[in-house]
Amino acid sequence: MPAQTAVRNENGAHSWVGRVFRPLSSRALGRRAIATDPLLAFASEGESQTPKSSAPEQPQPRTWRAGTRVAVPLTVAVLLTAVATFGLTRMALRRDARVAPQTGTVTVVTRPAGAQVTIDGDARGVTPLTISLSPGAHTLGVRHGDQERVVPVTVTAGGDIVRDLEMNVAEPAAVFGRVSIATDPPGARITVDGRPSGTSPVTLEELAVGEHTIAVASATGSAEKKVTVAAGHTASVVFSLPKVSGPLGGWLSVSAPFDIQVLEGSDVIGAGGASKIMLAAGRHDLVLANRTLEYQEVRRLEITPGQTTLVRIDAPMVPMNVNARPWAEVTLDGESLGQTPISNATVSVGTHQLAFRHPQLGERRQTVVVTAKGPNRVAVDLTK
Repeated sequence: MPAQTAVRNENGAHSWVGRVFRPLSSRALGRRAIATDPLLAFASEGESQTPKSSAPEQPQPRTWRAGTRVAVPLTVAVLLTAVATFGLTRMALRRDARVAPQTGTVTVVTRPAGAQVTIDGDARGVTPLTISLSPGAHTLGVRHGDQERVVPVTVTAGGDIVRDLEMNVAEPAAVFGRVSIATDPPGARITVDGRPSGTSPVTLEELAVGEHTIAVASATGSAEKKVTVAAGHTASVVFSLPKVSGPLGGWLSVSAPFDIQVLEGSDVIGAGGASKIMLAAGRHDLVLANRTLEYQEVRRLEITPGQTTLVRIDAPMVPMNVNARPWAEVTLDGESLGQTPISNATVSVGTHQLAFRHPQLGERRQTVVVTAKGPNRVAVDLTK
């Protein structure tokens, strides 16, 4: 009984496969299959070849039939065709993915052209410029002279972005000024920084920005002043010279260990260490000053006609405190001040060189400016 059931199940499976794939077989193969197994024939074909019988049919063992042998290879062929089509489709999709654009482009145009372009901080050239970038957010920087623009851009694959920027380029700053020079009496010879520049009164055009020395001279005397020229502005200088010949004026010479400006009222009439300063004979109240060192002194002088009055300035002495971590031997301009901490060491006003020495931490030097008003404190950390 089990053996018959197995045969029936196997034959039943074969019959099912034959019925499913019957339409796939050719007409000739179909006829052969019908001749072998009437179960594979259509109703009309079966009636024409097999007479109906009223007797009940007995189940017969079913064997592997020719129709089944044809249908199975066709099934395999159909499956292989489907697999091949699926593989070709995946290959085409991968090929399309490979040829799809992986970058976008950014075109930068500026007015005026020639601006420096950076992408995410990296220099990429000058405008006009077209750049290929990976998709995503980027920072576009454009610089022209002192003008700079920063623009965020978001690039998409295959996209094209155009940035047209107007750069506001400032006009070049003025680098020249003018000086108007007058003398009383007029007609004095004028020199600027030692170069002859005509006779007074005169206005000198396109004088470079900065400090200049103006000197005037006539038959009755000479004078000299310093003037500062500002860009785009006109500075005025007026000299009063003796009107008659003769020794009606004298000269002033200033000697100092540091730079000194000589002022009379609000006017700078000269500088220490420079050439002699000509002044009218008589009494003068002069201010001797150095703003950096916070030094200022007022001197009342009597100028003798035809003579030079010498003024000597000694640097005032002021206290200074010096310390070091952890400690150090200190020298000032090569002379020992002792071991730190040093309190109220007497030092002259001016620029000095301090040296700190420690047996394990070595030596350190420092330039210090000692001012007249102070406080003057110096501290170093030799452990750093």
